[in-house]
Amino acid sequence: MRKIRRFWLRGAVFLLILANVVMMINRILTPKYFYNHMWPTTSTYLGFYEMEKDTADVIFLGSSHGASSFSPQVLYNRYGITSYNLSCEQQNLLVSYYWLKEALRYQSPKAVILDCYMLFPYNKHEPLNTSEGCTRKAMDYMRWSPVKWEAVHAVCEEDKNQSLSSYYLPNVRFHTRWTGLNEEDFTYSEMGEHYEMKGFTAISYYSGNKDYRPFSWEEGAEEEEEPMVELMKKYLDKITVLCRQENISLILVKTPSTAQNIKRHQAIRNYAGEHGLPFFDFNEKDLYRAIGFEFAKDNCDGGHGSVWGAAKITCYLGNVLRARYGIEGRTERQWEESREYYAGVIRDCTIGKVTDADSYLALLNDCRYWVFIAVKDEASRYLDEEMAGKLRALGLEAMLEGQNRCSYYGILVDGQVKEQAGYERLKETGTMRGGRSMYDVVSAGYECGNECSIKIDGKEYGKNQRGLNIVVYNHVTKAVVDSVCFDTYEEGSPARR
Repeated sequence: MRKIRRFWLRGAVFLLILANVVMMINRILTPKYFYNHMWPTTSTYLGFYEMEKDTADVIFLGSSHGASSFSPQVLYNRYGITSYNLSCEQQNLLVSYYWLKEALRYQSPKAVILDCYMLFPYNKHEPLNTSEGCTRKAMDYMRWSPVKWEAVHAVCEEDKNQSLSSYYLPNVRFHTRWTGLNEEDFTYSEMGEHYEMKGFTAISYYSGNKDYRPFSWEEGAEEEEEPMVELMKKYLDKITVLCRQENISLILVKTPSTAQNIKRHQAIRNYAGEHGLPFFDFNEKDLYRAIGFEFAKDNCDGGHGSVWGAAKITCYLGNVLRARYGIEGRTERQWEESREYYAGVIRDCTIGKVTDADSYLALLNDCRYWVFIAVKDEASRYLDEEMAGKLRALGLEAMLEGQNRCSYYGILVDGQVKEQAGYERLKETGTMRGGRSMYDVVSAGYECGNECSIKIDGKEYGKNQRGLNIVVYNHVTKAVVDSVCFDTYEEGSPARR
């Protein structure tokens, strides 16, 4: 009898160890897109599960157009309305539907705002209208429950190229990643702690598109509407029914995009009319002008909002939520605690637009920033006392004024200062982040090589132009936020990026 018990006990222990090993392998191999990626899908979904139950009054859904255009922190800062953005890259309507079902297990939203970009053909060769990879990004970090079970079965039913086994055991799908593993695969818990953006992706680029023109829906009143993708409309119907069953206000939105046209507008408008839903198309001339949108600056490309455009769209929707749906503001800890973090993100986005050297150097006095400076050619001619004072305020003491064509580097990392000036080629190598990253800085004035280099983990970030070359690294987000050269040999010290 004792032998039998020992046998079963050993078997149970073995199976427990095996299960833990398999889970660990699955976690390591599954691709991760944390907050230091442009599209931090993993952070979005892991962060959702960290939110206190029944605190989000609004849920955003949609593709990357929605992820970059709906800012929960702006909505809270302006109106006190709590929200979470569950949008992600190429989020098809099937994924939107199941993430809404999953959200309802944890939150009791009063409104759902859905961006409608994926209702129309995006990837005609894919059964789900979007790539398998983007579907995986959205589904792999949903917790296992009857909702995920139903979701992955629906995915595999619609897309015969996908297998259930690859969802139950992700190592089946990602076994070839062994050769491409990186630090993030082994710092999962540490990276997963940052979810302050609550699903919003902050982008600082300008599209520069001055040719975009909003349209008036009356202009196409007689136009034949563009058909929605059949599967997408099927799941839009499901979202509509689910929201009605749960007494949630569903609001359809289309953010500014060159892909939106009168025929698509008419199709969504007619659907909204048939189902008694509001539809806000920010491509429509009156609405576009009402929020003061400027496509060249408020979008980063043909369809994704910049942080400035997102603020305009979010503020308009906030007023709608408050005035039309009576959603009141309140004070909630998790949105209060992320105010400062969000302000830092806006600072990161803004710093790359600053062209005045004095203003720029003042912005560097931020505890989140590690700064690397290297001179090429000549940097002293128009380096005036005010600029030198800003450098000293950062903790740099080398006096560059009057040192014509000298070499110089200044490094501020983790509260430590390294700097050197001279008339020979200078080089400094060091580590940061507890030895997990390495930097290499080179400076050579005109007479001793006329070059500069600022590398982090082997990647070149320095501009290698005349003057002060500066690279700014945010050690909180583990990312370079700007690289610029101020030509202090030329009057006005123009910025070159």
